[in-house]
Amino acid sequence: MRSLLALVLIALSATARAESPSPPWQKWEPALFDRAAAEDKYILLHMAAVWCHWCHVMEGTTYKDPAIQKTIGGKFIPVRVDQDRDPALSYRYENWGWPATIMLDKDGNEIFKRRGYIPPELFSKLLVAVIEDPSALQSFVVGAAVDPDAVALSPQRRADVEALVLKSFDKDNGGFGDTHRFIHGDTVEWALERGRDLQRNPEPAPWRDVSAKTLAGARRLIDPVWGGMFQYSDRLDWSGPHYEKLLNIQRDAIRTYVLAWQIGGDPADLAAARDIARWLMDFMQSPEGAFFTSQDADAGPDLHGNAFYLRTDAERRAGPQPPIDRNSYARENGWAIASPAVLYDVTGDPALLDAARRAFDWTLTHRRAPNGGFGHGQATDDDTHLGDTLAVAEAALQLYRSTAERRYLAFAIELGEIMVRDHSDATGGFMVRQPEPGARGVLAKPVKQLDENVAATRLLNLLARQTGKPAFRTAAQHGMRYLISLAEDGFVVPGALLADRELSREPAHVTIVGAKDDPDARALYEAARTYPTRYLRIEWLDRREGPLPAADVDYPDMPQAAAYACANGACSVPVFAPADVHRIVAKVDDR
Repeated sequence: MRSLLALVLIALSATARAESPSPPWQKWEPALFDRAAAEDKYILLHMAAVWCHWCHVMEGTTYKDPAIQKTIGGKFIPVRVDQDRDPALSYRYENWGWPATIMLDKDGNEIFKRRGYIPPELFSKLLVAVIEDPSALQSFVVGAAVDPDAVALSPQRRADVEALVLKSFDKDNGGFGDTHRFIHGDTVEWALERGRDLQRNPEPAPWRDVSAKTLAGARRLIDPVWGGMFQYSDRLDWSGPHYEKLLNIQRDAIRTYVLAWQIGGDPADLAAARDIARWLMDFMQSPEGAFFTSQDADAGPDLHGNAFYLRTDAERRAGPQPPIDRNSYARENGWAIASPAVLYDVTGDPALLDAARRAFDWTLTHRRAPNGGFGHGQATDDDTHLGDTLAVAEAALQLYRSTAERRYLAFAIELGEIMVRDHSDATGGFMVRQPEPGARGVLAKPVKQLDENVAATRLLNLLARQTGKPAFRTAAQHGMRYLISLAEDGFVVPGALLADRELSREPAHVTIVGAKDDPDARALYEAARTYPTRYLRIEWLDRREGPLPAADVDYPDMPQAAAYACANGACSVPVFAPADVHRIVAKVDDR
């Protein structure tokens, strides 16, 4: 139930929109700082999102107030940025939530930062305070100094991070912390992996409970009519959904529910993954094959999500619907491509694979920049970001797992090399992008986003295992050193546990030997790709295609298609039945 305050603010929003125009929003660009110096003004940065309810409220009340507009016009240059369009700026301020309000001086120093909705009365006071005393806030530095000799988390640091994750776990409802409830993929994946460890080496740690309760609670965020998962719940029992649907939420949820089903076999987990993917397939694909970006929470100022999403399918389609952001970004398409492909691995539904392939081809055609990386919203070098190239590389590697087509692995290798070339930060880890020419103050400092650094480190390590290329191993260690510095500085980064574990051991490794037009070889491969871990080196050796990228095992010729598992210095005997594939991989899988 929406609060009385929210209803009042929405009503005020509708009235204010009719009475007063918006501020003269300017374009975000480095030249703003020269203009601010020439005009003796500050820069007021309003970061919002198309799907963000409180952004709409603030724009309809606070920024419509005539007195506020007069103050802004006299001493500020107002800039509005759609955070989905500008990942570098978005990641710099993502911890402030949306809407985010940042005030900067002419030299790019931060004067003020605040997250969330700011009502007109308070905002007026903040503007006056900045004008009267523009003392810059102290910058926030993330992470301890990077140790160039660090190679892994210490046993004590691993134990500390695990203890903090368990301490934050809500034993009654699932989820973590004491505010919002949502699925964070790395955290639940770690719980699933640790819970599987206990099947072999039982110990008094509740990891199975962590994953099971969190995934059970999160099912309450799945739209029962159209599918898809809402962004989060603001109630601890998962009963207070915020109704926007974002592609990163769908990505984390689908791959986590699929992994849970692979490990535990609970049909409810596979059903949840199918329901989430249903929305992607039914609502979020363009006719050209690309995926759109998000769907808003509300169907309009008079029809909010908590009322709209109670309707039947027919009732929803009969009137206004929550608008879909029809921009197609490379990053969001990478997330969306990997999602149906992961589900295809365990269902074999060809429509899922077809959707992933079409989106991959569209993204390659329309978003690849001349420098080889991927532009966010356009195929230009000045729009490339780590997240876009990384997401497409992850999608390519997932499609390689789904299909065994070497062209996808070749794309992943090429993009991994570009990530290392363009996004490595000298101090460790990977930056979103190089600072823009002319950037000043805090904006001249490169941004390193935590989840992207986890994903980049894991991807580069798996590419090292798939290809045998030492440069990828070195790059993965470079990323790991940054994650170690965060852990040493007290940050709880569950993804660092996953990356640390993967860098310290070989992946589960399975190879199918046989012709790709042989139905028996196909059946073996279909069994192999469902092995329950994301950390999987999977190959299909059809000798007509030449040697494997990392030809470190000499497989004998057999009179029929066969599967082998090789890792940690040992290889299994060949097996010829799909039912035996998981058994031989598990024997050499070092967990």
